[in-house]
Amino acid sequence: MDTIYFATSNKEKMIIAQTVCSKFKIKVEQMILEIDEIQSEDPVIIVQDKARRAYESLSKPVVVSDDSWDIPAINGFPGPYMKSVNQWFKPEDFIRLMRGINNRRIILHQFLAFYDGNIIKVFKNDIFGKIIDKPRGKNKRSPNMTVTALDYDNGKTIAEVFEQGEKAVIERYLTRRDAWHEFAEWYIGNIQT
Repeated sequence: MDTIYFATSNKEKMIIAQTVCSKFKIKVEQMILEIDEIQSEDPVIIVQDKARRAYESLSKPVVVSDDSWDIPAINGFPGPYMKSVNQWFKPEDFIRLMRGINNRRIILHQFLAFYDGNIIKVFKNDIFGKIIDKPRGKNKRSPNMTVTALDYDNGKTIAEVFEQGEKAVIERYLTRRDAWHEFAEWYIGNIQT
């Protein structure tokens, strides 16, 4: 079984990576690194730079992830800045921001980048959802997760899904496509030894 290294400190992202990659007989090892992200409007540039920096720290082939959030009704805000916005906003701020807006759609653009010192490859997956009217669930680190319900989660917010526990998260990613599926299919066809 091949091992890949995933630079993340996010427990939920690690569960997703392990769940999907195990189906492809790829072992995922977590590497916790402090990587200063560049500021850019282009999420592809951000994730590629992050992959290069992770590789420089590890000297091993590595995968990194980054998300960009797009609320079409407010010109794509917050884009790649959701991490910062989550430090400033409370759940109620997201709801207030959407007051009077009928189109409450949101798109989560997931990005993964693999880099082995020679090959850099980016994978993208879009997940659709909406901003709800009232926060549900708990997530102190990411307030947006208490007000965002993704289409395939039967009306539950992201926070409510994660509150169901690891087993529910694993089942969620066994039944739907994710950027990790794209990565794993590419990896076993192009890199796996």
